[in-house]
Amino acid sequence: MKFLLMSDNHGRWQTVSALLERFASQVDYVFHCGDSEFPADDPIWDQIDARVAGNMDFDPNYAKEEWVTTPIGKVLIVHGHHHGVNFGLDKLVAYGQSHGASFIFHGHTHRLHATVVDQILLCNPGSLNHSRGAYDGTSLAMIDINQAGIQVDFLNEEGNLITELSQHFPPLGGDSDD
Repeated sequence: MKFLLMSDNHGRWQTVSALLERFASQVDYVFHCGDSEFPADDPIWDQIDARVAGNMDFDPNYAKEEWVTTPIGKVLIVHGHHHGVNFGLDKLVAYGQSHGASFIFHGHTHRLHATVVDQILLCNPGSLNHSRGAYDGTSLAMIDINQAGIQVDFLNEEGNLITELSQHFPPLGGDSDD
């Protein structure tokens, strides 16, 4: 199973469109974690399985959160500003746990990360506009989950692998299939 995660592009429609053209056919799900600054009825959303409102998405037709049930577990997609991600992930993890999440994907901080907490994979793909973290370039995430575990790769906006940021995690305590 493969997921493509994007967030915080802040109006960069051409960037998102080019990445979808390149990668959408290579993954099972595409998720956008907010702050696109696109209208909620933009046709680009037809290529994305779930998208949420960020603090800069003012269209009232965006959802604050999305839940997607996949063959390998429930995915929670949020922007993160309602869950205090600037101050840590505890509140978001607790919320996800209480609803049976296997995966939690968020944006907001513009700081890419991937970690496993209590058998839940959390990932922020970073920003497709500007980074605030240790990595100073734009980024998105590609996650590959199979029997060997979870491979999280971060890519730059040209779609090139940022090798030094790749992470591998063991399987999340259950059977996983490609």
